[in-house]
Amino acid sequence: MQVEQVDYQQFVERNNILPDESIYHFNQDEQNDFIDKKPWDYSPNYFKKCKISIAAVIKMLIHACLGKNNEVMGLMQGRCDKETFIIYDVIYLNAEASEVNVTLTPEAMGEYVQMIEMLETVGRVHPTVGWYHSHPSYGCWLSGTDVQNQRLQQMGYGAFVAVVIDPIRTMTNQKVDIGAFRVYPDGYRPLKQNQDDNIGIPTQKIKDFGAYHDKYYSLDIEIFSNSIDSKIVQGLWERYWGVRLSQSILEDNQLYFRQCLCDLKDKCFIKYEQSYQGSGQQNNEKQQIKEAQKFSVELAGALLSETVKQILFQ
Repeated sequence: MQVEQVDYQQFVERNNILPDESIYHFNQDEQNDFIDKKPWDYSPNYFKKCKISIAAVIKMLIHACLGKNNEVMGLMQGRCDKETFIIYDVIYLNAEASEVNVTLTPEAMGEYVQMIEMLETVGRVHPTVGWYHSHPSYGCWLSGTDVQNQRLQQMGYGAFVAVVIDPIRTMTNQKVDIGAFRVYPDGYRPLKQNQDDNIGIPTQKIKDFGAYHDKYYSLDIEIFSNSIDSKIVQGLWERYWGVRLSQSILEDNQLYFRQCLCDLKDKCFIKYEQSYQGSGQQNNEKQQIKEAQKFSVELAGALLSETVKQILFQ
């Protein structure tokens, strides 16, 4: 078996990519009937899972990497299957972006409308069921601006999901760092809150995260592929595997590792708000230990990759 085939198979196993040949079934009447019933209006946590095709994931990742340290944004096409969003494809948007936020412009929406019209001419009629954007190096969660944007989309479209992807952590860990989210109705407060959600969030982002962490919830992510998707992705993999081998995770992500180390030091002195963490100094120490473990695993993985390459090719 060729080296690139082994490498691709490891990527599939690491990201738990599941084959599914029947998932592309689409019935417009069934979809319209589901949308008309609006079952999510009766349960704030109605949607439980988001299935995304490997082709859509790769397109999001490429788009996010092209943005480098700036956020990027796009829309997702697919359908709903009861409590599950199914994402087939994504459409890039030329939005105004910076390192901390991204804004949709009228020009970008015009380009989106043109793209939809072009897709309809070739028989692509899947509706838009969500949007995605990137968080370069600071994890997958929703900021205050993201929560407001997602709430507006849910008010207008109902069945709409927000996806966040982190290209830098994905390339560093060789595992797709991605999350899917739905916003709670205004005024709703969940009974349970996950105290570990802020692991890996930079110090300067924690305040924003803490102010909005109970305004939304996450959906389980599942990446799927069919025979056509697999051939496309594997073809790209075989074409560019030499480039990947020549890249250095340590050198390409020096800034990320440096930022993580400085952030870990800062978190040793940060005082989390009592109302958010709820258990004082003891909980702070647990958070710091988990932060250190996360950084150690990422750095050890990068060092191991470099060592293997040196043994094989030098």
